[in-house]
Amino acid sequence: MALGGSKITDKPQTDCRAGLRLVLWLLLLAAAVIFGVKTLKERDVVETDILAMLPHLQQDALTSRALDSLETRLANESYLVLTGEDKAATIKAARGMMAELANSPAFSAVRSGSELDPKDIYRLYFPARFHLLTESQRTLLEKGKVDVLIKQAEIALYSAFGFASSELISEDPLLLFPALMQGFGKGHRLGEEEGILLGNSGGQTAAIIMAKGKDSVFSPAAQEAQLNAINSAFDKVNQGNQLSLLKAGALFHALEATQSAKAEVSLIGSLSLAGVVLLVLLSFRSLMPLLMASLTLASAMVSASLFTILIFGKLHLLTLVFGTSLIGIAIDYSFHFYAERMDRNESAGKTLSRILPALTLALATSVLAYLALGFTPFPGMQQVAAFCGGGLIGAYLTLYLAYPALAGSRIQGSSAVINLASSFLAPFEAIGPKAVVLGNLIIFVVGAAGLGKLSSHDDIRSLQQGSDALMAEEARVRNLLSGGVDNQFLLVRADSMEALLMRLEALAPVLTQAEKDQLLQSHVNLADYLPSGARQLEDYRLQRQIYGPKLGYIVARLGLDAELEADLSAKYQAGVQSPLAAEAFFTTALGASLKPLLLEPKAKDAKAPESGAQEWGAIVLLGGIQDLPAVNEAVSALPGVTLVDKVGDISALMGNYRQTTLWLLALALFIAFGVFALRHSRKLAAAMVAVPALAALLSLSLLGLLGSPLTLFHALALLLVFGIGVDYSLFFARDESREDGHRVMLAVLLSATSTTLAFGLLALSNTPAIHYFGLTLALGIGFTLLLSPLIHTFKRKLN
Repeated sequence: MALGGSKITDKPQTDCRAGLRLVLWLLLLAAAVIFGVKTLKERDVVETDILAMLPHLQQDALTSRALDSLETRLANESYLVLTGEDKAATIKAARGMMAELANSPAFSAVRSGSELDPKDIYRLYFPARFHLLTESQRTLLEKGKVDVLIKQAEIALYSAFGFASSELISEDPLLLFPALMQGFGKGHRLGEEEGILLGNSGGQTAAIIMAKGKDSVFSPAAQEAQLNAINSAFDKVNQGNQLSLLKAGALFHALEATQSAKAEVSLIGSLSLAGVVLLVLLSFRSLMPLLMASLTLASAMVSASLFTILIFGKLHLLTLVFGTSLIGIAIDYSFHFYAERMDRNESAGKTLSRILPALTLALATSVLAYLALGFTPFPGMQQVAAFCGGGLIGAYLTLYLAYPALAGSRIQGSSAVINLASSFLAPFEAIGPKAVVLGNLIIFVVGAAGLGKLSSHDDIRSLQQGSDALMAEEARVRNLLSGGVDNQFLLVRADSMEALLMRLEALAPVLTQAEKDQLLQSHVNLADYLPSGARQLEDYRLQRQIYGPKLGYIVARLGLDAELEADLSAKYQAGVQSPLAAEAFFTTALGASLKPLLLEPKAKDAKAPESGAQEWGAIVLLGGIQDLPAVNEAVSALPGVTLVDKVGDISALMGNYRQTTLWLLALALFIAFGVFALRHSRKLAAAMVAVPALAALLSLSLLGLLGSPLTLFHALALLLVFGIGVDYSLFFARDESREDGHRVMLAVLLSATSTTLAFGLLALSNTPAIHYFGLTLALGIGFTLLLSPLIHTFKRKLN
C-alpha cells in the first residue's frame, strides 16, 4: 500500500518538477530575447571587418604606431576611374562626379589631381635653392663637371620650347631649380589637367578620383550609402553611356564579402534546416519531435548569438557562416532523446535521466573542444568558439529544462530507419581478428600515401578572397596608379630627426635601383622632399663651384649681363642662412600631406615609459611590389631599415598556430584517455580515443590525396572532429548499448548525418577558410561515424 501510495504521489511530484523546469527555461529564453532586441535597437552588433577576425601581432611600439598611421591614412579610401574615348568629355564627367560625391554625406573627402598650389611649393623651396640639388646635379658637381651643367643651361636658354625667363636666370643662371621641381614627379606616369589626374587605359583616357568614406567601409550601412552615392554620381555624368567606371579599394572587397556571407548564411542555413526536418520526419514520423527539434535549434541560435555579443560586443558575419554548422550539432540532443524513446512507454523525465550522464559528458567534450579554439589568440576563432559553445549549452538547457514537460508523447518511429541502423551495425558485431588486421593495414597504407603528399599553406588571404572579376578590375586600377600603395612598407628608425633623414637619403638610391630592376613600381620617401641638414650643407658647398671663382666665366658663357655676377655672388653668400627647415616644411600644405609618414617621439612620461617611444621613425611607402623577398634583401643591409609586412607576419603566425593546434589535439587525446580510464577499462578508453584519432589521420590523408594544403583552419577543424566525434564513442561505451546498440546506432547515425550535412555545406563556401574548415569536419565526422561502432563491438568482447 505504501508502495502504491508512493507511486500515486510520485507522478504529481515529477510533473511539478518538470513544470518548474519549463518555467525556468521560459524565463531564461524571454530574458535572452528581450536583451537581444534591446541591443539591436541600441547599436549595430553585426561586424563585417575582416581585419577584426585576424590574430593580433606582438609588435614593438614604433612598428605598431607605423601600422596605425598607415591604416588611418589608407582607411576607407576608394579609387574610381572614369574611362572614355573623348578626353575633354571624360575630364568634364570626372569633375561632375567629384562634385556629386563631395555633396554626398557618405564621403568626407574627394580629390583627384594635386591639391597643392605650385606657387606655394615654389615659395617653400626657392629660398633654399642653394641647399638643394637633384641626384644627377650632385653627381656632376662631385666630379667637377660644371661644363655639363652649363651646356644643359645653354640648351634650355636657346631652345624654342625653353621655360627660362630673365627673372629666373638672374636668380638661377644654370637653371638648377626647375630640374629640382621636375624631380618631384619622377616615376609617375600620370598627367594632370584641370585638376584631374589622367592616365591611359587600353587606349582610352582614364580620369582618376579618390574618395574617402566618412564611415568605415566595413559597416553595412556605410557600404550601402557609399555605393549608392557612387552609382548615382556615375549615372548622372554618364548620360550618353560613353563612359566606363573602374573601382578599387577596401569598400568593394568588403561589400562583396558581406553579400557573399549573407548569401551563404541564407543558403547553408536553409539547406541545413531542410536536412534536419527531413531526418526528423523520416526517422520519427511525428510532428512533435520536429517541433521540439525546432525549439532546440531556435534556443541554440539565440543563446549562441547572445553569448557572443555579451563577450565580444559584436557578432562577425563570418561567425554566422561558421555558426550555421551549429544546426547540425545542436540537433544531436533531440536525436539521442527520441532514439531512446522509440517504442517505449515511459515518461520523458525517465528517458532523459537514462541518457543525461552521457549527454552531459558529450557536452563537456564538445564545449572543451570549442574552449580550446577560444584560447587561441585568433579573434575569429574565438568568436566561432563562443558562438558554437554557447549554442550547445543553450540546446542542452532546452533538453534538460523543457523536454520533461513538453516531450512526453510516445514515439513509434520508422521501422525502415531502425532496420537501417541495425543493418549498419550488424557487420561490426560480426567483425573478427582478421578484419581488424586488414582494416589496420588499409588505414596504414592510405594514411602513409596521403600524408606523404600533404603540404602546408598559411597565407592570410585564405581567410577571404575577392572574385576574379574584382581582382582583375583592381589590378587595372593599380597599374594606372603605378602600383598604388601596398600593405608592405619600410620603417626607418633613428635617434634624431637629422639621423632619420640621413638614413632615408641612404635608402633612396637603393629603392631607385629596385625600380629599375622592376622589383617595385614606385615609392614615397620623405627625404625626397626634405633633405637632411648634412645633405643641404653639402649641396651648398658643391654649388660653390658655380657661385665661386667660376661665376664670371659662367655669366659670360651664357651671354648674361656682367653685372649679375656680383648680385648672384651676394645672394649665394646670404643663402647660407636659408636652408630648408623641417619646422617650416611641415607647416606647408606639402609638408602636411607627408606628415603622416613621420613618427615623432612621444612626450616623455615617467609614469608609463613605453619602449621605443623616444625613437624617431619614418614610413616609406612602396607601390606595385613585384618581388618582396628581393626588396627585403636589397634594404636589409641598411642600418635602421626594416620591412614591415603585416600580411606575411600574420601568415607566419597562422603557421605557428597551426602547429600549436595539432599539438593541442594530441594533448586533448591524451587527457581524454585519462578521463575515460576513470570510468572504463584502459583498453576501452584507448579504443574510445583511437576513433577520433584515426578519423583525424584519415582526414589528413584524404586531404593530401585531394591536393588540398594543410592550413590553420584544417587543424582547428580536426580539434572539433575530436570534440564532436568522441561523443559517438561515449554513447557506444554506455552499458545500455550492449542491449540497445541499434538505438545508439540510430542516434549516432542521425547525428553524424546532420553534422556532416552542416559542415559539408560549409565546404561549398566561396571563402577558402570556411571551405577548408567545413571540408575537414565533414571528412572527420564521416570517418568517425564509420569507426565508432567498433567501440560497441570492442565493449561486447570485453564483457
